[in-house]
Amino acid sequence: MKIDYKTAPAFLKSPSRDIVLLYGPDQGLVSERGRVLGQTVCPDLSDPFRVSDLDAEPLRVTPERLAEEAQALCLMGGRRLVRVRQATDVVRKALDILLELPSVEAFVIIEAGDLGPGSSLRKLAEANGRMAVLPCYRDSEREAGQTLRALLAENDLRAAPDALAYLQQRLGADRGVTRQEVEKLALMKAGDPSPLSLREAQDATGDNAAIGMDDVTYAAFLGDGRRMTQALDRLLGEGEAPVAILRAVLRFLLDLVRQRGQHEAGVPLDKLVAARRPPLHFSVRDRYRAILARHAQARLLVWLGALQAAEINCKSTGLPDLLVCRQALGQIASEAALSPQRRT
Repeated sequence: MKIDYKTAPAFLKSPSRDIVLLYGPDQGLVSERGRVLGQTVCPDLSDPFRVSDLDAEPLRVTPERLAEEAQALCLMGGRRLVRVRQATDVVRKALDILLELPSVEAFVIIEAGDLGPGSSLRKLAEANGRMAVLPCYRDSEREAGQTLRALLAENDLRAAPDALAYLQQRLGADRGVTRQEVEKLALMKAGDPSPLSLREAQDATGDNAAIGMDDVTYAAFLGDGRRMTQALDRLLGEGEAPVAILRAVLRFLLDLVRQRGQHEAGVPLDKLVAARRPPLHFSVRDRYRAILARHAQARLLVWLGALQAAEINCKSTGLPDLLVCRQALGQIASEAALSPQRRT
């Protein structure tokens, strides 16, 4: 019996089959649903008397063990739970033996990866009326937002709108990762009833080095020398290498040169920004558009040459790389501050 997404919530609360196969690309969701289903039988999944965790690979050698575990009784009372982790088609023989039994004493959950339509394990499970099969696909954007809000509420957290949007964009691909990150946020905010801010969300779940690179890069090309210097000092203080910073700004500039060229050939700015890959985070989209509108391709090419020379100087001269980096980025910030703002 295949369980679809509409009937999944009811099934998870009250499973109607004794043997369940969970599979799909979202391994966090596979694990979470395995936990939820298991707790319908045994609330304490660490109970050694009532819970048996089996790895899939040993079942290749001793496939009869699954049936033996499924028929064992708990001397302390209560129904037993048998969970098979990281299952693949090697479990097929063990499942064949299990299904030959007229009935099963334990509740059996088989947790697998992303089984394709040709998987012998998946085919057997879908064709057998004694089993339930529950696919675990990654959430859509809308579902990911609902999941995130539910997890925040579960952990007594509130998030500011920009923080919520940031978390939804960064998280959501894997249910398990999302849960771990929200639990980390809950620990960070313990005792603080204020809404989670964007900066707190970035600090807790983001790549701090990447965020710092963005701060340096956008400040430089927008002509904000003071902010650029502060962000650069923070990055250097965290141990980031000057040449790595220059290379990150170079990659950004190469993209700007290409897109500005398309704009000067007649492509509207909004279309360029919307079509950029990878997509821009909402928090930098307006700043990126402002930079693209502000600087002609000829000016960007001059800066490209200066940054390439600075990178070479960092590696091949006796000049201090920190000084080279500061001078190159400071020069861009100074010249960018003099560029007239354009409305295009």
